[in-house]
Order: sequence, then structure tokens, then C-alpha cells
Amino acid sequence: MTYWGQGRQLFGRDRELAEITNRLLEPGLRGVVLLGAEGIGKSSLAELAAERLGSIMAPYYVCGSPVLSRMQYGILSTYLGAATAAEMESPLAVLRAVRAHFQRLAETSGMQTLLVVDNAQHIDEASAHLLSQLAMSGELRLMVISRARAPRIHELLSLARDGLLARIDLGPLPRQAVHEFCVSVLGGPVLQASSTLLSRMSGGNPLYVKELMARARRQQRLMEVNGAWYLTEEPDSLDTSLVDLVKGMLASRSPAERHVLETVALAERLPRSIVSSVSDEEAVRSLVIDGILEILPDRDESAHLVQPLHEDIIRSLVPAARSAEIRARIMERYHPGSLQDPGGPAALDALLRHAEWAMDCGERLAPEDLLAAARAANGMGDAARGQRFASAVDSLPLRRAAEVEVAAAYVWQGSYGLARTHLEALAAVADDAGPWDERSLQRGAFTTAMMLRQTNAQSTDVNALAHRWIEVATGLVPKDAASAQTPPGVSAGAGVLTSAALILDGAYTEACSRLAALAAEEGEPQTIGDAERALLIHGLYAEVLAACGEVGQALQQAQAATNLLDASAGQLRSYSGFVFVRHALALLHGGRFAQLEQLITRMHNGPRHLLTLLGGTLGVFEAALEIHRGRLHEGLRRLRPAVEALRGRDPESLLPYALGLAGYASTVVGDGTPAAGFGTQVHSAGYTGPPHLWLTAQAYAAAAEASQATEGPTTGALAGLAAEAREAGLRSTEKDILELCLAVGDLGQVTRLAELTADFEGGEAQALHAYAAAVASGNPDRMVAAAEDAIRAQKYLVAVESIGHAIRFYGNHGNLRRQRALIQQLRRRREELAGVTVSYLSPSLHLVRLTRREHEIVDLLLSGATTKDIAAHFTLSQRTVEGHVYRIYVKLGISRRADLESAYRALEPGPRSGSLL
Repeated sequence: MTYWGQGRQLFGRDRELAEITNRLLEPGLRGVVLLGAEGIGKSSLAELAAERLGSIMAPYYVCGSPVLSRMQYGILSTYLGAATAAEMESPLAVLRAVRAHFQRLAETSGMQTLLVVDNAQHIDEASAHLLSQLAMSGELRLMVISRARAPRIHELLSLARDGLLARIDLGPLPRQAVHEFCVSVLGGPVLQASSTLLSRMSGGNPLYVKELMARARRQQRLMEVNGAWYLTEEPDSLDTSLVDLVKGMLASRSPAERHVLETVALAERLPRSIVSSVSDEEAVRSLVIDGILEILPDRDESAHLVQPLHEDIIRSLVPAARSAEIRARIMERYHPGSLQDPGGPAALDALLRHAEWAMDCGERLAPEDLLAAARAANGMGDAARGQRFASAVDSLPLRRAAEVEVAAAYVWQGSYGLARTHLEALAAVADDAGPWDERSLQRGAFTTAMMLRQTNAQSTDVNALAHRWIEVATGLVPKDAASAQTPPGVSAGAGVLTSAALILDGAYTEACSRLAALAAEEGEPQTIGDAERALLIHGLYAEVLAACGEVGQALQQAQAATNLLDASAGQLRSYSGFVFVRHALALLHGGRFAQLEQLITRMHNGPRHLLTLLGGTLGVFEAALEIHRGRLHEGLRRLRPAVEALRGRDPESLLPYALGLAGYASTVVGDGTPAAGFGTQVHSAGYTGPPHLWLTAQAYAAAAEASQATEGPTTGALAGLAAEAREAGLRSTEKDILELCLAVGDLGQVTRLAELTADFEGGEAQALHAYAAAVASGNPDRMVAAAEDAIRAQKYLVAVESIGHAIRFYGNHGNLRRQRALIQQLRRRREELAGVTVSYLSPSLHLVRLTRREHEIVDLLLSGATTKDIAAHFTLSQRTVEGHVYRIYVKLGISRRADLESAYRALEPGPRSGSLL
């Protein structure tokens, strides 16, 4: 199967391609052996390598097959048509016949022969021996393409060990290559989280990636909206073509090896000693050598399948009775552990798989184990399994706790109507579902709060929930207790909810004070419930601090929440998005772009099922990172699928912010995609999101509108939003809005931006301070110096804007030569400035403009035409043309024709009509 993109591009294989071509040209070698799994792209890579060497070597192709493997010299039959039956009985005669054939071909082509042997795993032994003889003779170059497990090519592999052939093992595609491949196949921008999910599900195998995409499209899980693509759900791997591939792999293994594969697939992962005890150690070793099974470097030397798709498909192929038999044999020798104390995220995954496997086999689990499994699955954000386990709890004393988990699963699935019905029934006074306990009360309260936040509820609803929680919890305290007070954990949890209500109301100062007190009172968590409450406190506190400009403290609180997440053994992974957003905002406002990239990468390496839930959320911050740097085109490319994903699933209410960001970026770069209208959709999104991001969203939308104004930018709306942020104490929000004010030409805000950022933490604020102070000073040298500061802080657009102000200064003061020198500097430093060039400069910077006619005249002058030739071309007088040339020279700051090309080429080409150069 061929994996070509547009322009016959092979993704992610540049290093391997260079190695193959270099090795084929190496005098001391006779060729290469290219090994890799089925579908990994071996044939495509070999084809491209042969094409690259087409002027030096003449390629000839043969391809093995199961049918030809049963025929002596079957793969070489094309070159033996003239051989007699007697000659076919003599290996020497056959060798002479093949050599004579290739000698004739070489004489005809005048080039060295390259014999490409594809599907060499199906070669017969006689052909393999003959090819080895040809390789050793040095009369041709050999390129053998085979799967790694191919006993019949052992003789060719021995030549590789002896140094006559180069062995190249082709591994999986890296994630970025998978992303580029997806973009090429689908023909539009793809959500990065979606391509990451496909990469991880496929193990980086391009054949599997393509089959998964096809399957997801048929299931309507891979969606295209406004030309952008994203996954709404993880595609299942049970497509006929994929199942057939795995069946073929299983058929090629021995019965003992198939038993190992079934056992490990069903259990997800098992200690190697257990796998060997119920199957065969030699089979385990063989599968490890072939790269199908991997032994992890943990205490148990756990075994698991390397290819995730194999795991899912093999499970589906094992009959229920055989699955139960395998499980029974394992459980005689192995106890997987307790869900009450899982020990780590990987162990928790394995424990949940064992519980699920037990239910698949018809075993009846204890209600306590089912409840623990439901809580663990929901804690991981795995709503499907959480709902399954919770629904199976039939013990009345545990039923209320189980119903809370059912409601939590509905919330994670986005089924808010069902969640609300369950939660309202649980809030009733009647005890039909069994008694409350403190842990279930907290789970119920936080689950309800999550539902309220995701359904755009009012702060009064959240406050009412806090009061109800306290009321019910106080009623659980025995009346004859010495002190019938509300339990401390309940008071703190209710404080979390009231603080969240204050944030919804925009009362950030009061929320900050309350959260500071709550954080100070939190001790070392003793239970998972304590850790959950503490995580929420630190997360909300980080959000408020970051919005108010206290970036250093915000990062400390975000790190505290992250530490709790990491220490929870996977039981709080459902809060990954909550913690990520607050940590990311603090890093973004602090200009810590490299750390934000690392945080995003960590999220992509997290649980697979969170990549669909949080795909749009991750995409927004991937884009915001690029836009804060000034890479607007790249940011917009990432934003388009993120916006569409958020329309369907937006757990952190980021859609208005994303719409504003996309509308602004699209307007500035003028890309003409549907994103150009996103800014106008901010107010019709249906909800506002957090107040600090709502102000920012409106600001981006206003900046987009100002950038489109035909009679000069109108910045009153932006200035008003900046004042609103200042009044609310939202210093980070004000910073972002003031930066937009300057970007659209409102230099009246430059002094305020300089004041605001003077004591603001982080590299971004420092770069903005230097820029604003330089512009306020009117000193072009300071403006150029500020651009250097901005480059170091990766604020590339600010760097260009700062130089742009200096260019305008020199233009206003008639120093056209200095103006041109700065424009040339921008052109030369394009790569350093990440592609941000003068064409992005704000409308206020009136730089050199050439008319369409002047562009045409320059083109003719550069082609060698005289003014007389140009006059004849346009049917103008020669004097008129000379006047045009004079004005062009003045605009470019030159005085002679010899300088025309360097001055003109230094400018960023734009549209010919009134282009902004």
C-alpha cells in the first residue's frame, strides 16, 4: 500500500530515505535489506529511494507471494522464461541465465542494475540462495523488502551480518508524521489530539492509520465541519480489513504463540512469569524477539502487546468460553491486587481490565468491588466503564453511592439531562437508594457542580448546592454527639463551591481571599476525597491568581494541583483538563512558552480516552501559544478544528475565547477560510465561559472588527474592555487587551501598557514593557532594541511591530535609506522571526506602498527593459514613465538603478494592488 501525500511526499521517513540511498551508493556494499511490520511503508520508501537513484541505477521489481513461495525460483520466473527444464534442475545454470539477463539489461540501459525484491518473506529458498549469489558477485545492487519475521531470508540476513548488505529496520511513524499524513489524506486541518489518538491506536503504522480513519468516517466519529477534521469518539478497531490483517498475523504464529497473544490481550498486561506459567516461555521469547510482545521494565516484568490494535481485535476473536477458561487458569496463579489500593495509574488500568474481564466471563463481583471499580473508572474519566460497574451494584446500602457514579458517568459523557435526573432524585429526602455517606456526598456535590458549570448555570445555583451539601452532611452527624457540627471536610468542600460561584460572578478579589484561606487550611490529604477537594482548591486559586496577574503564585498553585493529580494513582485523572487549563493559562500569561509546549505534550501522552474529551481544549492552547508568539497562520491552522470540536464538547467553556481568537487571527492574515466569521459568533455561542476569558474573547472579536474597518481602526470597544478588566483587577486580561489595542493602531494605550507590565512577572510582559516604553519614547533605537528583547521572549509579532514603528519614524522624518535598511533587516531575519514579516504589520504603520502600475514597472525594469521600452509597453510617454521611476526610487530610498533589485527584493511581496510592503 502506498502512503504518498501531495507531490509524492513520504511522511516522516527522511532519515531512512537518506540512509537507503547512501547505502545503495556505498562502494563496499551490495545493497540493503529493509525490514518492518506489514503496512509500515516499506514498499513506498523503497519506491521513492529507487526513484531518487533513477539517474544512476535502473530499477527492476519482483514481488513475492504465498503462491510463488511454493515454486522453486518462483519469484525470479520473469527472468527465466528462456530456460529449459534441464537448466532449471541446475542451480548453476539458473544463476548463469539470470546473470546473463541482467547483463543484457545493463548494457541496454547503460546504468547499474537495482533489483528490488518486495514481499521477500514469501520467497522460496532457492531464490533466496540465488539472490545471495548475485549480491556477492557485485554485478547488481539488491534491495530486499521483508517483514521482520521471515525465516527464508536468513541467508540474505547473514550477508547483512557479514557487512555485504546494510540492514535497515523501519519503525513506526512519529506522531508529527502521522499528523501530516492525516492532513494529506483528509485534505484539511486536523485536530492535533485526534491525530495523536490515531497514532497511538495504530502504533504509528500508516496502513492502520488509514484504515482507522476510514472506519471512523463510516461510523461518523471522524467529522468534517467548515473544512476542519476532528474525532468525536475513539474509533473501534473491528473493521473487516483490520480484523483480517490480525487474523493473518495469528495464522502465521504457532499454537503456543497464539495462546500467549490471547492471554495477554485479554488481561491487558500480566507479569511475564504468569504468562509463561500458563503458556510457553519459548513462545513468549519468540514474540518478544519479533516485536509483537513487549516486556516492561517494572517490578513484575509485565508483558503487553506492542500494537494496541492487536489487543482489541484479538479480544474480539476469542470465544467467551475460551476467554473464561484462560481467565480461570490465570486466577489460579495470580491475584491482580485491590482497587482500594491500586498502586499507580498503570496498575489501576490493569485492575479495571480484570474487573471488566470478570464481568465478561459472567462472574459475579462483590458490590464493594463494583463500587470501587466505578469510582476508579470515573476518576480516570472513563465514563463507559464507570457506568457499567456502577449500574451492576445491587446492594441497597451501596446503591446511593453507585447512583452518584452513574450520574458522574453521564456528566463525563455529556448527557446532562440524564445526569440532572439522577442527581435530582438523589437530592430527595427519601432514602430509597440507601443512606448517604460523607464520600458519596462529596462526589455528588462535585459532580453536580461540574454539571452546573458545563450547562452555564448561575452562581446562585452553585451557592444553593453548597448550602444543601452542608445541610445534608450536618444531618448525618449523630444527634447525641458531643458537637453536632458540620464535618471540616464538608465545610471546606462547600467553600470550594462558594469560591467557584464568586468566580462566576467576576468577584475575583473576594474569591482570591477565600481560596487563600482554604489553601492555608488544607493539610496533607489522608484520603482520595481529601486529595480531590485540595486539587480543586489549588486549581481555582491558580485560575484567580493568573487572571489577576500574580503569575508566580499561580504557577505554584497549579503545580500543587498537578502534584495531587500525579500522586492519586490515576484516581483523579478525570480532573486532568481542569488542572491543565489553569496551569496552561498561568504559563501563557507568564510567557513560559517552552514549558507550555511540554505541558501540552504531556497531555498528549496521557490516557487515550481523554484525547477525544479534551481534544478541543488542547487545540485552543496549542493555537493560543502560537498566536501569543505571533505565528498567526500556524495558530489559525490549529484553531479551526479546535473550534469545531468545542462546539460538540467543551468541558472548560472555552468556545467563546476560541472563536474570538480565531476570528482575530483569520482577519489579520486574511486567509479567507470560514474562520474569518468566527469573531462575529462570540456573542452567539450560547455561553460566556469564565469572566476573564469572556473579556478576552470580546477583545479579540473587537480587534478583528477594528482590523477590517475601511476608514481606519475603531478602537473604542477595545479601550472600554481594557478599562473593564482594570476595574475588576484582571491584570493579565488587561495586558492581553492592551496588546491588541497597539496591534490595531491605538497608540493612546501605550503608556498604560508600559505601566501595567513594569512589575508584571514573566518574559512576555517584559517584552511588552520594553516595546511599549520604546514606542512611548519615540526613540527608534529603543524600538529596535525592544525588538531584540521580543525575539528572545519569542514574541515575534511584537518584534516586527516594534521595528515597524522605527520604520515609520524614519519614513516620517525623510530618512528613507535607514527605513529601507530596517525593512531589509526584517527580510533577512525572516527565519529567526518564525516567518512573521512586514506583511503582518498593523494598519497604523504606513510603510512603503507601491501601486499596481509601479509593481509592473519594477518587474519590467528588473527584466532589463529601458524607460523607452516600458513607455511603448503601456502606451505612455517616456517622460511619464520616468516620473513613475523617480517616485519608485523615492519610495524605496534609493537613487540609482543598480540598487533597485536589492531594495525591492528586501520587501515582503504582497498583493499587487496597494499591497502593504
